[in-house]
Amino acid sequence: MARRRGSGVAAPLAAAVVLGAGGWFAWQHRAELPRLADVAPTAAPTAPAKRAEPAVDGRPLTLSGTLRVTRPARDTQLGIGADAVALLRRVEMLQWQESCAGARCDYALAWSEKPIDSRAFRQPQGHQNPPRLPFASERFLAGEVRLGTYFVDPALAAAGAEAVAWPVRATQLPPNLAATLRERDGVLYAGDPAHPAAGDLRVSYRIVAAGERRLSGVASAGHLKAAATR
Repeated sequence: MARRRGSGVAAPLAAAVVLGAGGWFAWQHRAELPRLADVAPTAAPTAPAKRAEPAVDGRPLTLSGTLRVTRPARDTQLGIGADAVALLRRVEMLQWQESCAGARCDYALAWSEKPIDSRAFRQPQGHQNPPRLPFASERFLAGEVRLGTYFVDPALAAAGAEAVAWPVRATQLPPNLAATLRERDGVLYAGDPAHPAAGDLRVSYRIVAAGERRLSGVASAGHLKAAATR
């Protein structure tokens, strides 16, 4: 038996987002959310990072100090930027989920980052889900991060660091997307956030902030890069 029936608005909402993004949100393009890889500490001399030393090029090096983001992270699809080492976008769609026990199947709506194939449901009628999300969760790294005079690989700077919630506003969006996405409590919605229905989208953000950090990597011409893994 069904607990709740969807409004069938998934396709119109997705089409609106696709048009508003000027083609960026094509249904055929999807990506998995990259994870922040852990970088194992390397036994290395520690430098104050006040100046780059050519003598340490190609050698393991540990730097301590305050990270500075000189080219912020930016979501180029939605036009959202953050003065942070990394900006993480999470995209979810409200979809039907099936739960069966014996001959009985129940259906309920739940937010999910991955598409749920409703064609395999025992009772797909009235519980259809869109075949895919119009755009995916993704991580956007800062264009440039510095520690003292060293340029730090943004992926290295973000590795192992905690990501925290970062509320956004609809006013941060380009006008064409602001007409499609609504904001509630710092989260963006395609649909009515007060009365969500099947096919609605929810977009939230987290950031890896700059700050005091101790980073280990390999020095290379004034850059600190992650050590190659074997």
